[in-house]
Amino acid sequence: MRAIIIICLFVAQFPGFAQADNSNLVDATDPKRIASILQDEGYRGKVDIDDEGKISIRSAAHGADFQIYFQACAEENAACEVLAFSAGFDLEQAIDRSIIEEWNRTRWTKSYRDDEGDPFLEFNVNAVHGVSEANFRDTVNWYVRELSEFVDLIGWQDAKSNDTNISNDQPI
Repeated sequence: MRAIIIICLFVAQFPGFAQADNSNLVDATDPKRIASILQDEGYRGKVDIDDEGKISIRSAAHGADFQIYFQACAEENAACEVLAFSAGFDLEQAIDRSIIEEWNRTRWTKSYRDDEGDPFLEFNVNAVHGVSEANFRDTVNWYVRELSEFVDLIGWQDAKSNDTNISNDQPI
């Protein structure tokens, strides 16, 4: 009991001691910063705004394009809560459902097939209240590692990804 009182007195003397440093958190409110982190990690990072005003970041790795979508947003892309990593693959033949099911049993990223049987690889990051920059950088690299393994699994052979056409110039 005495130790708890001493700790409480110590924390009361230094109010900043018990608070986290929020200055280096990454959240879904600054697309340019996220694109910059991608670039720092050696990937392309281009901020895009679609016809409906929704923001995403285009990137690529291992011969496959991927995007980071800003989701669960208030009006006009304010206060987005989720960063959704996504890569889709247009295959000549539908991928077997059992490949997708096995992937989903053993991975944190999740895959699904669209109406044509083409596979997608996704991962959602809860960005409410932010995550540390180190954690976000690790998440980017972790997604890219799983993307590489997924590309190999599905036999994606198109080495001519659009990553060579993505500049790092950002329109916003």
